[in-house]
This record gives sequence, structure tokens and C-alpha cells, in this order.
Amino acid sequence: MAFVHQFVPMDKKFDRFMKLSLMITVIIGLGVFGCATQQIRSVTIFSIEGRVLDKDSNIPLEAVNVYFVDTGYDYTLSRHATPIKVAQSNSRGKIAARFNYLWERRKTAFNNPPKATLDIILSRDLYKTKTLHFKESELKTDGLTFLVNLEDVYMVREME
Repeated sequence: MAFVHQFVPMDKKFDRFMKLSLMITVIIGLGVFGCATQQIRSVTIFSIEGRVLDKDSNIPLEAVNVYFVDTGYDYTLSRHATPIKVAQSNSRGKIAARFNYLWERRKTAFNNPPKATLDIILSRDLYKTKTLHFKESELKTDGLTFLVNLEDVYMVREME
């Protein structure tokens, strides 16, 4: 019995080789992408301090609501920019709040780190709402807590 060698044209061998190479490349790529993606959960501790005063009379304002707005920590929550009430000024207009903010982000080898930005909104009846913008990189820290120092904030009465 004679051995018959079946001739396969070079184009077909090359096509099979290319298809196999492409499938292996895709599988490896998906594996790398899957391994390079992880869900990051983090807590950032903020301390908000300051004083709220009436701009015209310089009198301390009581019951000014203080809201925290994520504008660049949590990928999903920062898109919605939902205010979270964290404090209210006392009878001397003083604001003193400390809170933990839990945020999460999907970390991949291909996306940028979070912007780490926030807004503080001050709101009270009969006064114009005031929004203050901050970057975490510009805040003082003791290595654990980030200090949002509002200092003296002057609020303007709404015109009736």
C-alpha cells in the first residue's frame, strides 16, 4: 500500500494558521483585559470647617445646610451629582462636620484615575445658594482626613 500524500494548497494552510492565531490573540487579549479590571472601593474622610455670615450685616447665620456633592470620585455617583447633607451651621454660624465618604470605581489599565473633586453647597431660606469647588490635591491632609476649610463664607440675601 502506497502512502498517498494529500496536497493542501499553501493558501489554505496559511488561512488556518491566521484564523488560529487570531483566535489565540483574542483569547489572550480578553484574559489580559479581564485581569486588568478590578472594582475599587475606597473611603475618603472629610472634615469640613468654616463659618457662615450675612454679607450685609456680618451677622453669623444659623441653620445653613451644608451639602457634599461628588464631582469626581465615584464614576457613577459623580455623574448624577446628588447632594448629600452633611451638616448645618450652629447659632454662631460655625460649621464643623466630619464624615466618611464611600465611593467605588472600576479600575482598568486603560482608564484615568478619578479626578477627586467635590463641591460644597451652602443653602438657607431667603439666601442665595452658594457652591464652592475643591480638588482633593489642594486640600490639607494629615494623611487620613482631608480638611475642607471654608473659612468665612458670606451669603447674600435673595431679592424679593
